[in-house]
Amino acid sequence: MLLIEGRAGKYARSERSRTDEQCTPSDEQADLFVERYRTRTDNPQQDFDFLELVIADGFSIGRVMKFNVRRVSPRTFFGRGQVAEIGQAVRALQPASVVTNAQLSPVHQRNLEEEWDYPIMTRADVIFDIFEQNATTSEGRIQVGLARLNYELPRLAGVGKELSRTGGDRGTRGGGGEPLTVLTKDRIRKRIRRLESDLLKVKRTRALRRKKRLRSEVFTIGLIGYTNSGKSSLINALTRSDEEVASRYFTTLDPAARRIYLGEGVEAVVTDTVGLLDDLPQELATAFSATMEEAAESDLLLHIVDVSRDNVEFRIESGVRILSEFGLSGIPRIVIFNKTDLLDDFAHLAILREEYSPSVAISAATGEGIPELMSILQDRAYARVRR
Repeated sequence: MLLIEGRAGKYARSERSRTDEQCTPSDEQADLFVERYRTRTDNPQQDFDFLELVIADGFSIGRVMKFNVRRVSPRTFFGRGQVAEIGQAVRALQPASVVTNAQLSPVHQRNLEEEWDYPIMTRADVIFDIFEQNATTSEGRIQVGLARLNYELPRLAGVGKELSRTGGDRGTRGGGGEPLTVLTKDRIRKRIRRLESDLLKVKRTRALRRKKRLRSEVFTIGLIGYTNSGKSSLINALTRSDEEVASRYFTTLDPAARRIYLGEGVEAVVTDTVGLLDDLPQELATAFSATMEEAAESDLLLHIVDVSRDNVEFRIESGVRILSEFGLSGIPRIVIFNKTDLLDDFAHLAILREEYSPSVAISAATGEGIPELMSILQDRAYARVRR
């Protein structure tokens, strides 16, 4: 595959002057896109996350091309010379896929596909692919399907010449019927309504299970953290279960609840959640709110962090921000610095533990630190039982 990394240093409209009469709907859509990303903060994880996502989607990377875009083109995002250079690489490499993390609007994507005569996958497309591959339960499949349709619906307008032609009226030969884009959007909206109804039923069932747990006064623990931080490994270490563990992004999508015995007749339920990721497509964040509702009912959150990676502070703060967006910032939280067996700089770990106290340093793979964590969980559970 050909991987194109494009980062715009300054999001702004083209310098050419245009009156309102000269603006086309495509220009307006691109301008709205530019406005959306104008205040975006820098993400030091961006390049690493994108490579990990592409690998998790099953791609092998044939070539990587990086571009800094000084001024976003309303038509193609990249500058004219960059578009030509990428086009030459596409024709020479003839990859199975062209994937880019450039923040393309639907207009950008359509114009570049026409320019290069090649389909393009964006970062959001890659994430949807991964979610669709890893959603195993009916709830997960409903959530992913609903998110995909909500993402695709606004991108249909003007995409592909085959959607711009007109369909025939019923009972006539090629009469002036509705455009296929309108017909396709209508079918998608109906499908969205069906999936929303199915998801509502699932949420009601899940809510009943949560109420039952609350009535039984079982201490509940929610595992949250950046994707691939080791949540599944930890839930296996705590509960001696066999959740799938793989060093890839979003291996686990469907929430898993397991019981754990804390001693003296006290039990707890440990619930895994979907991994957090900075700049997740809004449609997926909305669709997986039902999954995050599991964490919302927790007595304690364990915020799992892969301490062996770079940008530890960014991933912690990103997780805190996402928790706040889901209304979970008021739940007691312990930061779990995982994968200490892969760590060299223990002085930095000591600083992190003090800065993000209360915290525990563990290795879910080797068991290091698990007894200390279990002791803390016992104390928290006993305190709740006494209350």
